[in-house]
Amino acid sequence: MVKARLKGVNTVSKILADGTLRKYYYHRATGRQLPGQPGDPEFIQAYASANAAFVQHHKGTLNSLIHSWTLSPRWTDAPPPHGNGYAESTRREWRRMLSAVEKRFGSMPLGALEDGRVLQDFLKWRMKVATESGTREADNRLSVLSALLTWA
Repeated sequence: MVKARLKGVNTVSKILADGTLRKYYYHRATGRQLPGQPGDPEFIQAYASANAAFVQHHKGTLNSLIHSWTLSPRWTDAPPPHGNGYAESTRREWRRMLSAVEKRFGSMPLGALEDGRVLQDFLKWRMKVATESGTREADNRLSVLSALLTWA
């Protein structure tokens, strides 16, 4: 039997009143509880359903673009010299910054990226981040957003 590790599954352990340990599994992006144990057919089906619901809900938004990028070979391949992807440390840091981008611009329709005025929104956000967290953090967040849009 092949065992696959599904990304985006949150495991919560609880000690019940009788003292037994019980594990609950949730689809991280949607918050849906996944029945059974990882590897069970019902678990895999519920995971696929929750993933499809997440993708459908964010279709046509910047969130869908971020999701596609983080699943692309450019993101997941090995870093140079053996591959064409990013190092794990880079992906970890960029995920942190992408979560901030998702929070602020995730629901933005992709069509809005064609409007030249969106650049002003990005620069205003950068200025806000610079005052709250410093210019280096602001520049890094804008650089990751730029890398995302360049990939797209």
